[in-house]
Amino acid sequence: MAGGNALEEPEVDAGFEFAFDNDAFSDKLLRIEVFGSDNEKSSDSSRILMGTPILRVNTVNVNSAILAAKSPFFFKLFSNGMKESDQRQTTLRINDSEENAFMEVIRFMYSGKLTPTTEPTLLVDILMAADKFEVVSCMKLCGQRLMGLPMTPQSAVSCLDLACSVSMPAALAEAAKKFLAERYKEFLSTKFQDELMRIPLAGIVAILSRNHLVVASEEAVYDFVLRWADCQYPNSEERRKILGSRLLPLVPIMRAMKNVITINQPSYKLYINLERERCSRLFLSGSEYCRQFRFMGHLFVLSAHCNMDSSNSFGLLLEMPVEDKELVRGTIDYKFEAKTRLTLEFDTKYESTCTIGSREDVRCKDLFSVPWTNFIADDSPFFIDDILHLRIHLKIVY
Repeated sequence: MAGGNALEEPEVDAGFEFAFDNDAFSDKLLRIEVFGSDNEKSSDSSRILMGTPILRVNTVNVNSAILAAKSPFFFKLFSNGMKESDQRQTTLRINDSEENAFMEVIRFMYSGKLTPTTEPTLLVDILMAADKFEVVSCMKLCGQRLMGLPMTPQSAVSCLDLACSVSMPAALAEAAKKFLAERYKEFLSTKFQDELMRIPLAGIVAILSRNHLVVASEEAVYDFVLRWADCQYPNSEERRKILGSRLLPLVPIMRAMKNVITINQPSYKLYINLERERCSRLFLSGSEYCRQFRFMGHLFVLSAHCNMDSSNSFGLLLEMPVEDKELVRGTIDYKFEAKTRLTLEFDTKYESTCTIGSREDVRCKDLFSVPWTNFIADDSPFFIDDILHLRIHLKIVY
């Protein structure tokens, strides 16, 4: 990470190192109850985790005036008339993943210094603990240190996650975004796929937010986003929310189709005009190829048919290749619509829902619910100036 003057703040020796954990200069005994990392985290460290076993207990002698001067959290803890403010022993409850960082923050409040480290993840942990206990000077120093260290994918993502909950300097967040965008500039390359599938949402958003991605096609970006969301969010409701609100708006093909696509439920309308003469040939051939098209990275093949049953009828078949159906979980809602001379408006003639991956196709054997002779007759209401107007309406729901 490049250095930034806005973050630079020299370490200040607070001059109280001699008093740390020294009974002679302390008026409080801080009892630290450490719980497992899987427990729910809370910004209120005195919150009792009922029924949760304590892994271990540490005790530290502290001076309440020193801690209160550096931290509004401890100022309130020691002065607001709570039980902890009247007793010599005060209890805090933290997760074991926070333990080392919390002790660094306590020592910092005495000395104004941090233990020398070149490990970005440790500095991120300390910064999170400093934010939790409202030690602003420690947060600033952690930011300064982070800006002076080389970034890693893990530390970059951690910095971006912090930006949602911690008052992070803009320069640090921007450095993390720049690192991720540069590292994964060719993010569809095979060598990055396993690594990218493990990167959390904040990192993927940062990568997609950059406009200079080197990709084979916009559809490839869309397909990657679907695969990543499918891997990270097995719950369909949560996946749909993340795709619609955070990811799909960043995909180039979605931005280009914003007048057609509803982001949280991508939809598409395909218009087909068939001449009466071409429809007539269906009676002899049985089927007639109409259209092959792609929508949201999936290939669709639409064909018209004369179904040779007892009455014969006009029908439509919409197919997807097997490999496309297996790309992602979700459903596709279909509507087959047609104009008539009676209204000159598109009316829904058939609708269905298909699960992607089920390998089923959508088939309507009798679109107009009339025999073939009525459909193709000169006075048929389905032809306007000898043209059959069809519309296929698709909506993908993840």
